[in-house]
Amino acid sequence: MKILIAIGGIDFSKPTLNMGMEIASAFEASSTIAYVGKKISQFSEKDVSVVHQSLDNRQLYRPGIRTLEWACNFLETKGYIDSNSSANFDDHLLIDEDNSRMKVLLKSKNSDNIDLILRTGEIIDQLRDEVFSNGHDITVVGGGKNKGIYHDLIEFIHSSILVVKNFSFNKKYKILLPINNTKGSKKATEMAIRLAQHYKTEIHIVYVKDKKEKDVVKSIETTSNQLSKLKIKNETFFLEGDPVKSITKFAKDDYIISLGVSNKNPIKNFFFGSKPISISKQCNCPVLLVK
Repeated sequence: MKILIAIGGIDFSKPTLNMGMEIASAFEASSTIAYVGKKISQFSEKDVSVVHQSLDNRQLYRPGIRTLEWACNFLETKGYIDSNSSANFDDHLLIDEDNSRMKVLLKSKNSDNIDLILRTGEIIDQLRDEVFSNGHDITVVGGGKNKGIYHDLIEFIHSSILVVKNFSFNKKYKILLPINNTKGSKKATEMAIRLAQHYKTEIHIVYVKDKKEKDVVKSIETTSNQLSKLKIKNETFFLEGDPVKSITKFAKDDYIISLGVSNKNPIKNFFFGSKPISISKQCNCPVLLVK
């Protein structure tokens, strides 16, 4: 499995990188940490290069390089890569791979499953290309104020999406698993199991009653029995009312939600909305949208 962790400003990216690496550990996955910056025009890049050569101001030369340096130091501190691997971190560790992607050459024997990259261009386009080109299974993004970006991420990036909100290592998280009869729900259950095993925690199954769905009770019983056989403590809650409002109200900030996403046509989702997108916007906890 491959995890893509999208980071931005240093002040806001610590929870995203923190949880992203936790998820990578939970799934024993390789991870790519990506910073997407604005593309510099050919003229302005030449000017900045001159400044770089004359003043040796590397921070001007490549926007985002300091963020990647911070990420590298973070990985060191948390023990994901060897200590002192970023001691001489500078622009010259960046290797051009194409017009919009550069890779950091990590000097660490424990970094085989970790990549640091810098991409330039529109964030959705660059993340979509990164996922498509390198086969990432989960894209981890911060739950910032720009909630409109969730829609584009979920609809146009072909991987599961983890929206990191209000994440803290000091919280004892439980897994919240909304369930129905869809294929997405089954995949979300598989993800929830891996998370529960990693965090050594319980799973709370929730179902919002819907007259249109049949045999859901049987699916819930099957899921609960599956969890019990795996020695995962679980409990089932039946909710009523609007699914988005009910789940949002139920989900406290000490939950990680594992939620299946349907394969509905993106055009239809744009005009008629999407319950998973709405839940990820409104809940104040991490939400894993499973495709």
